[in-house]
Amino acid sequence: MRAVFVHGEVSAEELQSVIAAAGASVQSAATYAFGDVRIALFVGQKFFFRTNDHLGLVILGTSNGTTQRIDISVAGKGAGAFGGMLGAGDSFETDAYNALAQILASRSLQFQSVDSPATD
Repeated sequence: MRAVFVHGEVSAEELQSVIAAAGASVQSAATYAFGDVRIALFVGQKFFFRTNDHLGLVILGTSNGTTQRIDISVAGKGAGAFGGMLGAGDSFETDAYNALAQILASRSLQFQSVDSPATD
């Protein structure tokens, strides 16, 4: 999982576009607010031949209008003999992160990424 801290805010539409840019299709989306905090949740999936299965991608963005935290994570496992992701999860997450980084750079927004240890 990657957490990205943004000085500023990207829109829910831009966050949703990250899923398509990573080659996945959107399965569900929700946006809502609690007071000043806006939340956007997107779930997508993509089929990977190397795992013979679909992997999920979750993007969660929370913002107060000044700063934003965006979490990117993959979910699932392969259907092959060992049930592993064989690196597909890492590349899927990296593709989503790179798409997000492009959006942030194009908008000249400063950001910091924090990576969690790999689980696949």
